[in-house]
Amino acid sequence: MLQHLITQNEDLRMIPTDHDQLATAVDEIREGLRALPAGTDADRTRVLARWIGIGLLSLGNYHDARAFLRQALDLATSGGNTRAVITTELNLGDAYRYAGEAETAHVLYRQALDTAQSQHPELADFALQHFGKHLMEQGDLVLARAHLREAWRLRIAKGDPGLIESTQAALDRVELLIASS
Repeated sequence: MLQHLITQNEDLRMIPTDHDQLATAVDEIREGLRALPAGTDADRTRVLARWIGIGLLSLGNYHDARAFLRQALDLATSGGNTRAVITTELNLGDAYRYAGEAETAHVLYRQALDTAQSQHPELADFALQHFGKHLMEQGDLVLARAHLREAWRLRIAKGDPGLIESTQAALDRVELLIASS
């Protein structure tokens, strides 16, 4: 929904490709969320809230991002959608990590990884990638490398060049940090 307006910076964090365009797009999605009629499918509300949260996160508005991502997580949980719980926990973890709240981020990443490994192994690479980047920022470089290597292995098996490239960038970064420590 907003992927084309979001990229990663040198610290492997989401940032806008164009700040004004992303802000406008987020505002449009917010209006769409507000305009939903009563009784709208909870999944539609969840998806819109999640993308608003991701957009706000990329724009640096961590407080509001967390509110929308929490709403999306609550809807995913109440709807029993464990795939959406995993992906939203990862996004919410990012919102806490970007805001410097590492302990809360750690808990969310751990929950997402545990659930992915036990219930949705096809999402394990995403959880490992997010958790690995968190661990890297926290200075646990050996464990970060292990998580990222496993994510890389799983992504090679998936055969998605974009995912492989993303993980390779994170691995390169952690290897550089290890070499310089």
